[in-house]
Amino acid sequence: MTARARVIRFVLSTALLLGAPHAFGHPSYAMYLMDQEMILVGEVKSFDYTIPHSWLQLTITGDEETAQDWAIEMEGVPQLFPQGIRQDYVTPGDRITVLVHPMRGNRPAGLWQGSIDSQGRAFGRAEGLDPPGPQ
Repeated sequence: MTARARVIRFVLSTALLLGAPHAFGHPSYAMYLMDQEMILVGEVKSFDYTIPHSWLQLTITGDEETAQDWAIEMEGVPQLFPQGIRQDYVTPGDRITVLVHPMRGNRPAGLWQGSIDSQGRAFGRAEGLDPPGPQ
């Protein structure tokens, strides 16, 4: 292999490697009402810190003491980690306030925008959210 061919191979390989993180694909957000926001206060049922999406499962108790489970879609680990969210972000039983874009069709699900826990730790778009009180 000539020196010129090695340089070309190196340049192309480097360009591919540097461009790989920017080849970020994501499905449509069409299932969420992106023009609406909803604040949920509930108890963590589970938190799955995964790729491509993390999931927060909440149990919301209404005024009539009727419980409803909500599925909150979050970004994946590569996007959450720089925000300070780790696998131990929340544990089952923790109380949390979450800002979401609700899912269409009145389904108990939403797209995470931000949250604040009972210790006052805020993540994402949490401005204006209050820590959850005791249940």
